[in-house]
Amino acid sequence: MSECKATSLCPDESARRCLRDRRQRSPFLTMWYWGFRGRRRTIRRESDLAHVHLDHYPTHLLVIVLGIFILAQADTVLTLLMLETGKFVEANPLMQLLIDLDVHWFVNVRSLVWGGLLITLVAIASRLQVWRVRPRRIIKAVAIVYFALIASMFTMLMAAG
Repeated sequence: MSECKATSLCPDESARRCLRDRRQRSPFLTMWYWGFRGRRRTIRRESDLAHVHLDHYPTHLLVIVLGIFILAQADTVLTLLMLETGKFVEANPLMQLLIDLDVHWFVNVRSLVWGGLLITLVAIASRLQVWRVRPRRIIKAVAIVYFALIASMFTMLMAAG
């Protein structure tokens, strides 16, 4: 029988099996492995709903979120094109300040804000209910409304052009 090390969890010397303390291992290999695969795909118990988060999300959610982010970038481009015509003004004073400061600031801040919001929505998509509505439905609704906004902006730009 092999000897147990000082870091093992053995209640007494006559134990049949000696378990090593997993906390002594380096977490980097484990984080790298599970970071790419993910373990938690669904929440199995209602009692776990408040304490467990998922680290593997449905593919369709990723597609919708990437679509929203692309629509946000299209909104940025269309906003700049509309402002360039001189017939439109930016209604958001913070964004107008960023445009006056530098267009790159405007683009970067909008990208960071939308990226942060979408990452937050995806992270809480399995846990939170807002007014009895799941965040996945909120994400889908945002995609539909944003698509309609882009279509209306494109129409206004063509009419002004």
